[in-house]
Amino acid sequence: MNSLFLAIDKSSEVSISDGALYSILAIIMVFVVLLIIIGITTLIFKLTGLFELKAELDKAKSNNNETKNEVQKSNNEHVVIKDDDMLAAVLVASIDYQNEIKKDVKVVYVNEL
Repeated sequence: MNSLFLAIDKSSEVSISDGALYSILAIIMVFVVLLIIIGITTLIFKLTGLFELKAELDKAKSNNNETKNEVQKSNNEHVVIKDDDMLAAVLVASIDYQNEIKKDVKVVYVNEL
């Protein structure tokens, strides 16, 4: 351990104030290196246009989520499940119909008799 400090300071003992100074300098160096890495990656992103691509993807996702919510709201206006027995009946009927036609089934309307 002394050999490391001897390379920095020629004395064989390091005071607390010198140790604190070395620690602060090391922390500052780490942050400077991180800022350089962030700057380089930001520059690469700007040069390659990845920021614009990410913005377009985020916009497309938000538009897609809004249309999904609107479709779900419009489809669920006719389906009103009042109790657990009604839910079970709808599930059994949809599973039976799906097995009958061998295709996906979507419940659009429920009518209580």
